[in-house]
Amino acid sequence: MKTTWMVLIPMLAASAQQVQPGKPVEATWSSLAAHEVPAWLEDAKFGIYAHWGVYSVPAFGTEWYGRRMYDPKDIYGTYQHHRKTYGTQDSFGYKDLVPLFKAEKFDAAEWAAIIQQSGARYAGTAVVHHDGFLLWRSKVSRWNSAEMGPKRDLYGELVKALRARGLKIVATEHHMRTFNWYLPADRSFVDEQRKANFDIYDPRYADLYWNEFTGRKSDFMEKWQAKLLELMDNYRPDVLWFDGGDFTSPGVETYVRNSLAHYFNAGAKWPAQVEVLNKFGTIKEYNFPRQFGMLTFEAGRDRPAEVDRPWIDDLSIARGTWSYVDGMKLLTTREVLHGLIDRVSRGGGLLLSLAPKASGEIPANQKTILREMGEWLKVNGEAIYGTRTWKVHTEGSTEKLITNNGQHTGWRFDECGAEDIRFTRKGDALYAIALGWPQSGHWLVKSLAGTQVKSVSLLGGVPLKWTQGAEGLRIEAPATQAGKYAYTFKIGL
Repeated sequence: MKTTWMVLIPMLAASAQQVQPGKPVEATWSSLAAHEVPAWLEDAKFGIYAHWGVYSVPAFGTEWYGRRMYDPKDIYGTYQHHRKTYGTQDSFGYKDLVPLFKAEKFDAAEWAAIIQQSGARYAGTAVVHHDGFLLWRSKVSRWNSAEMGPKRDLYGELVKALRARGLKIVATEHHMRTFNWYLPADRSFVDEQRKANFDIYDPRYADLYWNEFTGRKSDFMEKWQAKLLELMDNYRPDVLWFDGGDFTSPGVETYVRNSLAHYFNAGAKWPAQVEVLNKFGTIKEYNFPRQFGMLTFEAGRDRPAEVDRPWIDDLSIARGTWSYVDGMKLLTTREVLHGLIDRVSRGGGLLLSLAPKASGEIPANQKTILREMGEWLKVNGEAIYGTRTWKVHTEGSTEKLITNNGQHTGWRFDECGAEDIRFTRKGDALYAIALGWPQSGHWLVKSLAGTQVKSVSLLGGVPLKWTQGAEGLRIEAPATQAGKYAYTFKIGL
């Protein structure tokens, strides 16, 4: 597949230069790639969504509970946990968790208020995960939250509440992986499980547990597309994000290209400036040709320090899981905020995923992070929203931010300090954001050595004393610390 994309890239670039405004998008990669990233999304920088669904009910392991509960070799012990908690898989399958997903405390208006307070400019939720259960009212699949479980159109309620507050809408779709997803990784267990009447092999539930023993991939793809078009047409999301999976093999790609073309053409009629996020997966390839959509990296996995076009990292607010699990640990506000600032300075953005409880409650410690993010952005947002990169993106060590487990690289933001400076620009203003308060009593912005500085002010702070020398711009720290986490200097050149 890598070779295919390398051959396509020059063709796609040439086609993008020939696009005609107002012309319908065709279901070809060259036409799809000619779609331009909307300015509003490049300006927004910060979005929020959530991993929330039936998998939130057991609150154990990760959001992959539905697969791991059928896998005797699961490293999290989910198979054994399920048997101890709910019974054997032949008597209590994943489908039996659906009635326990009640969302009885879900308040869309409260979610929207919390999200707006955080400073996010667009928001939504994972509308369907690998388990195949939909959070919207559907005529295509009976496995949806309006007919089962909560008996509510959860996504519809959230979309209405978010739009009432002027926020753009995102829908993240994780359904492409569903076919064969529930089967154990070690297929030697299949015969034993079928004899034991595990429900994933029962034809009565084939439309939830899509797999090769009860259905065909072609039928799955027909339903996949029908669900996706229903979501697009009924809820009109401004942004679509697809998790990893097979989007380009024979028997799949045509459905994908037709669906994407439908989305762009429908968006033009609504009208809305819509976009698709193009994920870089674990196999180190993008879901779609690289020239298509806005690039996105899961938690920054395998993302280089410099990317030559607009991009977004999606990130879980929790450590080791994307959905709510009992006893889970969270990132700190400092880590999330420093990560946002660093990404923006490099030309990117952040899509942060929350982990609500099955009841629909957003835990208090997650609300605290959102509130503190919002407080910082209320003062410093002009250095984030609508900005573009400067000729220098960062000062300080990038190497200390990059992790490497031998298979993938990643990013961490728990060791940033006053020496770490991030730059953004907007109009005639340059912004230098320091990721710490200096113990030395001053900041030194080395990148401004030899550049004439006319003015320096601290956003939300008191007047500053500053001087310029051969080493750079020296800014004296005020006697009293102003704010916390990061400090923004607005610099006139």
